[in-house]
Amino acid sequence: MRILFRSLFLVAVLAFAFGISGCEALKKLGGSRKKPPRAEAVAKPQYAGTIVLVNEDEHFVLIDVGFSSVPRSGTALKAMSGGVETGVVTVGEVRRRPFAVADIVSGAPKRGDRVFQ
Repeated sequence: MRILFRSLFLVAVLAFAFGISGCEALKKLGGSRKKPPRAEAVAKPQYAGTIVLVNEDEHFVLIDVGFSSVPRSGTALKAMSGGVETGVVTVGEVRRRPFAVADIVSGAPKRGDRVFQ
């Protein structure tokens, strides 16, 4: 039993002397095991609001963001209806909670479409 304690003490002293932390010492004793590469985390689209008004003549929409924060101006949002993208809009300078005005960049978003960041 004394030999075991002396051996552990000697290993601890040597590890401390060489500046190896406990976890590093165990890694070195156990060999190098590489973790398999993780798949890239795919960012889920965040719900930004619902389109409540579409002005096709002036090419803008009014978005009701509800209780969430109003996106910053210049933020691109995708308009979706039934899981299908209906258009892309960009948030403009006019933002007054709970509404934001966004310019239509492409597509034909409709009233009731949900927008995602």
